[in-house]
Amino acid sequence: MLASCEAKLEERARFLCRGRNPSDARDLLQDTYERAFRAFHTYDRNAPPMPWLASILVRRFLDMCRHDKRHPEQEFTEAEDQASQEAEPSEPWGGYTLDDVWRAVDLLPEEFRDVVRLKDMEGLSYAQIGKRLGLAPMTVGTRIFRARKKLKDILLKQAGTGGEQ
Repeated sequence: MLASCEAKLEERARFLCRGRNPSDARDLLQDTYERAFRAFHTYDRNAPPMPWLASILVRRFLDMCRHDKRHPEQEFTEAEDQASQEAEPSEPWGGYTLDDVWRAVDLLPEEFRDVVRLKDMEGLSYAQIGKRLGLAPMTVGTRIFRARKKLKDILLKQAGTGGEQ
């Protein structure tokens, strides 16, 4: 079980760090394990470890991005600079925290909220989500697509009204 967690975390770290220095994914994974080790006393041993570790990984990645934004002394090649400018999220996405996103998930209708939580928090595949919810994998994919579109609308609406809905 832990081996599959480790592989999934490594895959997520590489995904999050795509377009960055290749060692960033390894550093992110190492930071995640270090934080998990220090906070192990807070872990509920009855819960699956993947959601807990994934949340640490994402928070560490967001911290890393914030640090990079505040300390741009890192030198880029011209091609890397152009690629990063093209890949930079447009405002207001840069100001959202993970907590903002999860609060927005809570505002989704239940059918969308469930698939987003199972996919993004627990890291389940479409087939696993479909089996758990009694849906076809294609239906799961459609619901995730629609849920993410609704999430975007909710977050944009919150940004336009100062975060209140």
